[in-house]
Amino acid sequence: MSSRVPTGIEGLDALIEGGFLRGDVILLAGGTGSGKTIFSTQFIYNGAIQYGEKGVYATFEEDVKTLKRNMLKLGFDLEKLEREGYIRILDLEALKSEGLSENIRFILSTLEEINGKRLVIDSLTAFLSACAEKFEYRMLMHLFYRMLKLKGYTTIMTCSVPTGAKALGLGIEEFIADSVLFLENITEGLELKIRFLIRKMRGTNHSRKYHNVIITDKGLQIVPFTA
Repeated sequence: MSSRVPTGIEGLDALIEGGFLRGDVILLAGGTGSGKTIFSTQFIYNGAIQYGEKGVYATFEEDVKTLKRNMLKLGFDLEKLEREGYIRILDLEALKSEGLSENIRFILSTLEEINGKRLVIDSLTAFLSACAEKFEYRMLMHLFYRMLKLKGYTTIMTCSVPTGAKALGLGIEEFIADSVLFLENITEGLELKIRFLIRKMRGTNHSRKYHNVIITDKGLQIVPFTA
């Protein structure tokens, strides 16, 4: 029986049989301001605090200092966890000129160095932009996916979805993902809200309904649809 990796995100694990399958690659897609970074941070933070699993957060979207500052406001002290050796935060923007293969090598070596079990890449769209040739990044990402599976690293890769877009990012993300999750901005009356959907999750009897999302000063919470 495959082991599960609980996220610790309130309201989520009950919808996915207790957590992600260990070693799976999860694509978390959504528009700007939908909570992708908060969701991903909670996955890494809860892994260390609640389940004793070390993790790596590789960011392309914002610099490390800004990420730590914003997440501290929600109660996630990433600086403290990094200082204590439970997590490592990588600024991949600094390695962009080195190419995709160097980014992959750096991530995998860091996971091995700290004996990490969880990985976040925020975002995959920016991560792939480090590679000029589409053929090359298809091949490299396939190899990267196989390595993540082999090592048993449970991975969330975020993907930005522009308003009205029909495809996810660069068009290969779903190919390399075991699961696809959506955080979607919607407007109800004069209020902007967020809803959550599990589009696919291999090997899991998961919810197929939309669920509301609440973001408070304690992070992101999924409110299961009960009707």
